[in-house]
Amino acid sequence: CLKADDGAELWRFEYVTDYVDRHGDNPGPRCCPVIDDGRVFVYGVEGLLHALRLEDGTLLWKKDTAADFGVVPNFFGVGSTPLVEGDLLLTVVGGSPPNSPDIASGETQPAGSAVVAYDKRTGEVRYKTGDDLAAYGSPVAATIAGRRWCFVFARGGLLAFEPATGKVDFHFPWRAKSLQTVNAMSPVVAGDLVFISDAYSIGGACLKIKAGGFEVVWQDGRKRERSMSSWWNTPVLVDGHLYGDSGLEDSDLRGVELATGAVTWTDKALKHTSLLRVDGRFVGLTEDGILWLLELTPQGCRKISEATLMDPDGRPFVRPPARAAPALSNGRLYVRGKDRLVSLQVAQGEAPPLSS
Repeated sequence: CLKADDGAELWRFEYVTDYVDRHGDNPGPRCCPVIDDGRVFVYGVEGLLHALRLEDGTLLWKKDTAADFGVVPNFFGVGSTPLVEGDLLLTVVGGSPPNSPDIASGETQPAGSAVVAYDKRTGEVRYKTGDDLAAYGSPVAATIAGRRWCFVFARGGLLAFEPATGKVDFHFPWRAKSLQTVNAMSPVVAGDLVFISDAYSIGGACLKIKAGGFEVVWQDGRKRERSMSSWWNTPVLVDGHLYGDSGLEDSDLRGVELATGAVTWTDKALKHTSLLRVDGRFVGLTEDGILWLLELTPQGCRKISEATLMDPDGRPFVRPPARAAPALSNGRLYVRGKDRLVSLQVAQGEAPPLSS
């Protein structure tokens, strides 16, 4: 826990982990801390879930989700941030039966614990639900037609359930056939529409939620051009239009009409860009650490300014890969790269001209 003004450490909580990423990637963690009612919940890459006291980092309770639910490690470990819903902490776990084969075998089966709801105060398991394995998108709760819903984009598709009880409404299969692909975006909810997307081969789908189930509004796939192929970024919805990064190595920034899936524009100059909407504009952070101020509308993308943060020695402050979306709080913009967190005071007044 750091002091916002100067980054000074206020308290520290540590634990031992032996996790090693099987692809040689960064060893994590991959989940954001969740703050609620005087508590901080942290979910580690190896599946250790801790509840801490916000004031001083004292441990309140902990759970080993991998041991408790037979989790077979996913390709990049745990990466779905839990969600507080009332008194519950909804946690994507994705357990399997005892002695299950490695996920690389393609034969790992779920065991009804796609999501585990913990009592946020005690850590007691309230329920487990969903027959799917874990992925990397975070749970999203919404009220639709007067009822609370929770949506989880799990490894095999979209899981929809009632968050208070865990009662499953439906599971919509949506993932690429290749074994080593992952679902990573969080569902985007707009009224009674829910959007999900995969970056590997099938693209996006839009569902209309109704009592007891759903209907498909549109979906990509082999029979139509892919509208939005989200990799690690979740697109941002504004007035019925999605804005986000689309594609793998050859990505672009684009706008998509949610109701139809129509691509309204693409900008191939902005690759692998995480977005944050602020006061009607967007702050974009590219994977290589460049910050952009953007105006995104259904008609196109206007680049207002850019900045490459440099230290006094002329070295970049933010080193790639910079995949965490920027965060804004109390006039401070927080940007994270490979090995550094940078806090910036957001300037007021007219934006500077686009730099060369």
